[in-house]
Amino acid sequence: MSEATLLTNTRLWQTLTKRLKTDARLAAAVAYVGQGGAKLLPLKKGDKLVVDMSLPTVRGGATDPREVEKFVNRGVDVFTRRYLHSKLVVGDRFAMVGSANVSIRSRDLLDEAAVLTNDAVVIRRAKDFIDRLCTEPVRPEYLKECKLAYKPPRIGGVKQQLAAQERVRHAKLWIVPLQLGFSIPESELPRYERGAAKAKKLVAEVDMSRVENFFWPYRPQMADELDRGDWIIQATKQFDGSIRVQPPAQLLLIDSYVRDKQTGKERYVFHVEIPKGGHAMSWSAFRKRAKGVLGSELARRTKAVRDGDQADALLRLWTARGRLARS
Repeated sequence: MSEATLLTNTRLWQTLTKRLKTDARLAAAVAYVGQGGAKLLPLKKGDKLVVDMSLPTVRGGATDPREVEKFVNRGVDVFTRRYLHSKLVVGDRFAMVGSANVSIRSRDLLDEAAVLTNDAVVIRRAKDFIDRLCTEPVRPEYLKECKLAYKPPRIGGVKQQLAAQERVRHAKLWIVPLQLGFSIPESELPRYERGAAKAKKLVAEVDMSRVENFFWPYRPQMADELDRGDWIIQATKQFDGSIRVQPPAQLLLIDSYVRDKQTGKERYVFHVEIPKGGHAMSWSAFRKRAKGVLGSELARRTKAVRDGDQADALLRLWTARGRLARS
């Protein structure tokens, strides 16, 4: 069964590094290779790399021929292609296409995104695409000419730029504390029900999932970051004081409307898709398992899990159908 995953920023580079170490017959068509590129893209002897190492690009500092030389010395088959703008890496079992060039600046500063897939058709077409670009091999004489022509880009260092801009680290998973006993006021029901009906149409698996929602009487900070498809684990305090942790749900829709016309105060409703018949666990059991993943005690407050591996480990506490996984 083919799958596709969206990767961003740190998780993009972590996943790519793992794939490059475990997959065979690698090929990449990446427009620009900058500082640190040879280390970030650990291609080996017999692999292919296509890069824009045309003289105008080298003079502009976009591609560093010294980094390209490291690939050549490893035995990678390197080709140059003027006007290349692709960012594509492919192996026998994966293809990744996105926004990232290969450089420390891309890894540590820029907000990057890529789609990773194991679809066999996409992999085959990606390899064919790269093969068609392999027309101009980088030979020693040309590499020497590029090294003489190279001019480093006139931009501040990564540390300097990081000080001026905080990078977006998207959270794949949110842990949200809730409490039973609150309901939508009757006066708001028509507006609330319109949002609920819209969310119901977005459910991907109507036979296996249902729509739930929770709400805030104001705009919570997490509303600024949540995207459709993000995972939410709800820790809900029951009437008897116990806390039940629901299986992971995926965000369908954030709906908002004015709940008080005099003050302009709003209500925010979060509609989620959750497996039918899923199993909850106690807060104490969840906190114990979460500590093993996060490395610290989990307080009962809204928490964004920004580390992709940690988020995946918490999601795996349940099966895809919301059943408790074997520990």
